[in-house]
Amino acid sequence: MAENLQEKELITQLSSDKRSLVIQAIVKLTRIGRTKDSIQALVPLLNSSDREISFFSFQAAGKIAQKAGVDLQELIKDYQPAQESGENLTREELLSTKAEKGKETLFKVRRLYDKISDELLPSVAVFLRRYGDVSDAPFLEKCLANESSNLALPFIEAAEKIAPQALARNLPHLLASKEPLVRSRSVSALRRIDPEEAERHFSDLLASRNPEDRLAGIAIAFLFPFQRVKGYILSLLPEERDADVLKACQTFLASNPELDSALGILDSIDSVSPEQKGRLTIIFKTVCQALGTTGIMDAEKARPEEIVKIWKQQRLEAFLNDLEIQLSFSDEKKKAAIVAWIEKNRNHPKVRELIERLARNPQTEKVFQQLTRPVQSKKDQDSETQAKPMQKQQAIPDDDRQKIKKMRGLELENLPANKSWLLKEAENGKPLIRKEALSTLLRLHPDNKLLDLAKQAIDNPDQGVKIAAFQILERLDNEFLKENIASFMQEDDPNIRLRAIRFALKFKESEAIEILKSLLKSSEHRIRANAVACLGLCPFSSAYKILMDQLDEESHPVIAKHITSILLSNPSKAVLKGLDNITRTSNPAVAMVVSQARNDLFELLKKLPEEAIQEPVKIDAKSESKPYSVENVRNIARSRQKVWKPGYKAEQNAKTKESLKSSLNWQMILSGAVVIVFLAMLPIMLLSDRGKNDYGKVNRPKDWRDDERKKFSRSKIPANLRMNRPCSIPAVVEKVTSDSSMVVKHEDQQIMIKFETPETKNITPGTELVVTMVPFRVNPRGIIQARGTSLAISKGQE
Repeated sequence: MAENLQEKELITQLSSDKRSLVIQAIVKLTRIGRTKDSIQALVPLLNSSDREISFFSFQAAGKIAQKAGVDLQELIKDYQPAQESGENLTREELLSTKAEKGKETLFKVRRLYDKISDELLPSVAVFLRRYGDVSDAPFLEKCLANESSNLALPFIEAAEKIAPQALARNLPHLLASKEPLVRSRSVSALRRIDPEEAERHFSDLLASRNPEDRLAGIAIAFLFPFQRVKGYILSLLPEERDADVLKACQTFLASNPELDSALGILDSIDSVSPEQKGRLTIIFKTVCQALGTTGIMDAEKARPEEIVKIWKQQRLEAFLNDLEIQLSFSDEKKKAAIVAWIEKNRNHPKVRELIERLARNPQTEKVFQQLTRPVQSKKDQDSETQAKPMQKQQAIPDDDRQKIKKMRGLELENLPANKSWLLKEAENGKPLIRKEALSTLLRLHPDNKLLDLAKQAIDNPDQGVKIAAFQILERLDNEFLKENIASFMQEDDPNIRLRAIRFALKFKESEAIEILKSLLKSSEHRIRANAVACLGLCPFSSAYKILMDQLDEESHPVIAKHITSILLSNPSKAVLKGLDNITRTSNPAVAMVVSQARNDLFELLKKLPEEAIQEPVKIDAKSESKPYSVENVRNIARSRQKVWKPGYKAEQNAKTKESLKSSLNWQMILSGAVVIVFLAMLPIMLLSDRGKNDYGKVNRPKDWRDDERKKFSRSKIPANLRMNRPCSIPAVVEKVTSDSSMVVKHEDQQIMIKFETPETKNITPGTELVVTMVPFRVNPRGIIQARGTSLAISKGQE
């Protein structure tokens, strides 16, 4: 029954718009097809102009006919096979030779080796797999060396059985094929020789931007340890949008149902977009159903709502810690989804703890403010239900809770009536109240009195009070912090230390970097995440080795992804070589991040001109790599011409000539019409295009993952700027937007710069200055956005 169902699914798959999926279905039908329905579904493909589809369909139809006990010739009587070369050798004879005729046909094949046509070669490979021996190895090796299309598959099958050494020598070439099925079949063969390297190629398939590569990878997933593959698949799900890939992931997880798989889906289901949540919910429910159907869990306990209860008991705390890391690095869309989930679940005690924790993390304090500041359009009652539960968890007296609520709701117009008690609480209040009072005064009215209060509070043992004081000093008195920064960088509390390091990077870079190296050894994810964020502000040449070493040992995929984003923003061959040498990571989700970064960087380096690639370090030539390593295979792929298959051009020219004969009249008519329209439009085109140098672009379907890639726009970004890399530039101030932000112009390009401290307080429009910054994106209006680190007024304007 199950085989019948699988056969029907494969027949449906024959109509897929993904070519590799069609060929995969045909190959699978060769093995499991048993019915007349399969043969009838294959018949239309026998006449296909696609040589590969035609061959595999004929092979599958013959095998199924033998198993079903039907006359294939009767079913395909309208099909006229192409004329075969090689005297009286035919494709039908080679694919369905009976055992008693095997030796006779083998003798004939060997005698005609040099005369066999290209069309007949795949059929010969199928025959040799059944009747050949080691003496046929030279012939097979020659064919393997000249074929990287899907027609290499029968040669791989034959060589694996009768000439394994010849196959091993050709694996680098086959792994570099552009065909997903050839790559996946080669990975399968490599697994027998080197399982570790095979898994790296497998993860590269899953991390590919091409959904057909990912499908080919999932098809061989059963060859690798389930727990490893499960990690790869679960890390794929949050961002996967291709329907076929999602269905393949669902089939894999439901075929091997585990409670941990269901819980793993729930780990990411609430931090994705609503559309993606719907897709993951379907997979989650299917896995739950499989848990009950197979008897792994009682059907009642395997219901989705029961699994959610288990998740809350076992995984919620780890999930919330992970959300804090994601909030540090996510883009605005994902951050909005996470904030919405926190808002929805903020009455849960552990979620309230998370909200308070966000205030202490320098990377997430703005999210904390967003979550705790009441929105003016909401009713006071809504604000109360948000504030009350948060304080109840910490057993705060009602009076103190009311004070905190009042402070968070104060606006500038209410300050005069409340300033005296705010100052009193900021000086002598309980730690929780004092922290809130200092933060409120900084938000509403930062002045010298507040500065004095901050200098008193900076030595307070309470972490919250000390952080609030540091924020005030960072904004109002840089000099005080500079004088005392050494002691702040040695603080026991890592949140204070990280704030001090971020500040110190402007003038004590080497000392700050050394402390960051020690913080990267922390077992707390958020400490490592903050340290990586600080390293992103350092010159890349200083941070490169530290980041690469950390990536090799990192266990958290979100932190690993941020490291790779910094590396991709500084593309070079040395970085690619460094990614190739990442081997120690044990987490499959991190391995996926590294594979994706490797693939993206390889594609990026192909597009960048040599002069734009700056090497941060000398390329480290480690021990000689294996011939089938990811690095060597990639170099083979790079060196190949755009046309991969031998004889491809001749084949295409023949097809073109044939189609020209049948469509000549229509083409002449259409060509004439085009010429007339072109001549009519030519004067307008010449006028409108004068002075421009536009190059035609090939339209292609948008890959959903393209948004994740780092794009380098050479047209909008001046040559001396690089995204996410510190730089110093001369500029003229166009507009000062606040005490800590301004818009400047450099080489006719507008740049919007935001500082952590009030650097622009005394700057006026028209001022010429030198500004040090880290550009990080180009907004839709074409303005570069950057994080400022320091500025100096040009000589002559001081």
